[in-house]
Amino acid sequence: MNDVRSAPAEAEQAAASEGRSAIGEVRIDAPIEDVWQALTDPVELARWFPLNAKVEPGPEGSIWMSWLNEFVGTSRILAWEPPTRLLTTWGEVDGGLEPGQRTEYVLRASGGSTFLRVVTSGFSDDPSWDAWLEGTRRGWRFELSSLKHYLESHRGQDREVVYLRRRVALSQAVAWERLTGPGGLDPSSFGGTAVDEEPPVQYAALTERPRGLLRMSMEPCHDGPDGRDVTLWLSVWGDHGADLNALKSDWTDRLERLFPEGRFA
Repeated sequence: MNDVRSAPAEAEQAAASEGRSAIGEVRIDAPIEDVWQALTDPVELARWFPLNAKVEPGPEGSIWMSWLNEFVGTSRILAWEPPTRLLTTWGEVDGGLEPGQRTEYVLRASGGSTFLRVVTSGFSDDPSWDAWLEGTRRGWRFELSSLKHYLESHRGQDREVVYLRRRVALSQAVAWERLTGPGGLDPSSFGGTAVDEEPPVQYAALTERPRGLLRMSMEPCHDGPDGRDVTLWLSVWGDHGADLNALKSDWTDRLERLFPEGRFA
């Protein structure tokens, strides 16, 4: 798991004061000040997490993040204790979420390394929240892998991203079989090292061909009980120019061919 893991369910339940929680933990071979900066500086955030970010630092400040303006959100900062603790919240007033959600980042230095624990709490016990909870757990496993890889291998380098989502009215199993079957994307063909394998939901890997961080995932959408967003995400650091454009074109063609009944979200 590349030193990235989810905490046991018992710890998750104990960590949240109300509702359920999603917890991720990672050990990063980087000084605690660099990890703090990666969590709180807008340029650094865009090198591993969102595609764009804005930060008003300090208590009562805010963190705005965007993924192609498709997913956009602003979190209020409740606690700002550099370089050991950051607490944010969103959805309590404007987002229509019941209850609102909080994410706490706790950092601990250990020699030249840093241990980071992330807790997102406030998930209702209602079964209708189950998919969101599980998606957040999977999301943290991937995002913390991205943070670790960025700081340990590409610190200070800008990131380029290929990001495609094809919305389909298919079951998870059927969509995954199409994506990874004949004519699709065989995860092993990218080389490298898997950091998360949970078919038919998610596959993430540090790849060699091309060199970067790959995520293939199937997340539920709101177009019906069997609706899925088939998502391909590749992060690379440095200038890859034409090679990345060619890859995006190839993946776009494949998704259209594999899922002709779908549409790009």
